[in-house]
Amino acid sequence: MKSSINSRITIYRETIVDQLVRILQNRILNGELKPKTRISEAGVAKEFGISRVPAREALQRLEDMKLIKKNHLGREVTELSPEEFKETYELKNVIEAYGAMHGAMKAQADEIAKIRSTVNLMEKFTSENDLNSLRYINYEFHDLLVSCCRNKLLIDTYQSLVKQIRWATSLSLELPMRPKESFREHKEIFEAFINKNAKKVRVLLEKHSNENMKRVLSQMEKKWNSHQQSIKKSVNK
Repeated sequence: MKSSINSRITIYRETIVDQLVRILQNRILNGELKPKTRISEAGVAKEFGISRVPAREALQRLEDMKLIKKNHLGREVTELSPEEFKETYELKNVIEAYGAMHGAMKAQADEIAKIRSTVNLMEKFTSENDLNSLRYINYEFHDLLVSCCRNKLLIDTYQSLVKQIRWATSLSLELPMRPKESFREHKEIFEAFINKNAKKVRVLLEKHSNENMKRVLSQMEKKWNSHQQSIKKSVNK
């Protein structure tokens, strides 16, 4: 469901599909749903007591995120490769920073006003510790920076890549103090953007995104190791 704020920016509220994606995503990342595990619309619908329509949409999103894949037998959990994830994230970071750099030189007043609104909302959600809203406004901030570059091929490539790694944002925001640090970084990027300091925008955004990638990879490893230890304990009992 979507609601408009000042008719300038879109805020997303968590839907049933969002909740399904979040739950299934966590099960995959912590190892509860192992690679090659079969997963179906009917099974998801039955487990959560819902129709197959939201189940189908949730699984499609997980496919876009490369967390599950479809073959001739149906859908199954993808075998996550940290190296492949890192390669995709790195490519996204380069394209995003390049697009934002050019966007800083081309942004119009109405576009800057919209980005300013995201920064203001980011500050509000950070102070309220509203991580769900913060996650979505974070997405919007990054998307708006890139959209200002006016390069359709670059924007389409960026959007294709972020679909595959965007789920990881929540892993970083869950860390203590990270929301406040993230807001400071976004504010600094925005200041460089509105001052048309294109080179600084690129440098700051690449640093922000690359450090975020490292945190996410570390969190993924911790979740996996924690689950493996739980399995060992249950076996040894």
